[in-house]
Amino acid sequence: MPADPLGELAAELACRPAPVVVFNKSHSGSRFLAQLLQEGGVFMGAHLNESRDSLDVLRLVEHVVERHYPDFGALWCGDGAAAREVVRIARETFASHLDGLPPESDRPWGWKLCETGYILPVIDRLFPKARYVHLIRDGRDVAFCNHRGPDSPFWRKIYFNTDRIRTWGGRRCTAPEYRRRPHVYNALHWANSVMVGRAFGSMLRERYLEIRYEDLCADFASAAPRVLRFAGIANPGPAIARLASVAKTSSIGKFQRATPAQMDEILAIAKPALLSLGYLREDPAQPARPSRRGWLGRLFTPMR
Repeated sequence: MPADPLGELAAELACRPAPVVVFNKSHSGSRFLAQLLQEGGVFMGAHLNESRDSLDVLRLVEHVVERHYPDFGALWCGDGAAAREVVRIARETFASHLDGLPPESDRPWGWKLCETGYILPVIDRLFPKARYVHLIRDGRDVAFCNHRGPDSPFWRKIYFNTDRIRTWGGRRCTAPEYRRRPHVYNALHWANSVMVGRAFGSMLRERYLEIRYEDLCADFASAAPRVLRFAGIANPGPAIARLASVAKTSSIGKFQRATPAQMDEILAIAKPALLSLGYLREDPAQPARPSRRGWLGRLFTPMR
């Protein structure tokens, strides 16, 4: 039998409970979701940034995305150098992430990192019983939450599923170009992130949970118990009581302040995903509007 580095590491990691993994498009409200899990008793990592992202897991995600996404074939080829390198980084990643949590502890654990969704096949190989929470937020709102443009190989893959692209819609994939029209790039980032996460998540069946940011904020009393029970928290009541006053709806619907031109640009990219998720409804009484001219109008035809 050929060696299986990923399988061997999975056997090592199986001494702990299976983790719960939170992923999403950045600025979808996952900081609040991570806080909920922490309040429920889930150990979310030893080294977190202010958004409660795991800084340790980020290293693993960046490596796998840059070297392998979207084709993980080299990692399934037995004792290959690529698989051994991923195993080395993953072993260091989870040793650091779990620092302070004794190996014999039965405390639930996991992590939150937005871009984990892009490497779910690898994470699932390492943790075959892991559970995944995919937080989804209205892409029209996310379009007005600025983050990071496709200005490096990692971020180009996050946006386009390839790092070979250098221009998009006649504009360069650089930080200055992103800052000139961030809502357009954010809409593309959102659409790709959501579709990649749902595609991989659908293969996980009952170990995959989708939760809407809008539900978490507007119907916290119903949404929060679903998340905590899915994460294996037997008594979610105390955590929910402590955080009930934190759930706010003030950030929902911020896109309503956008200009018609901005909305045309966003819908030209995100409309199919918005429709499929139920965030947008077609009005058959409204005639189709011609697309606006310009670089985006030449590249995409709005279907509004």
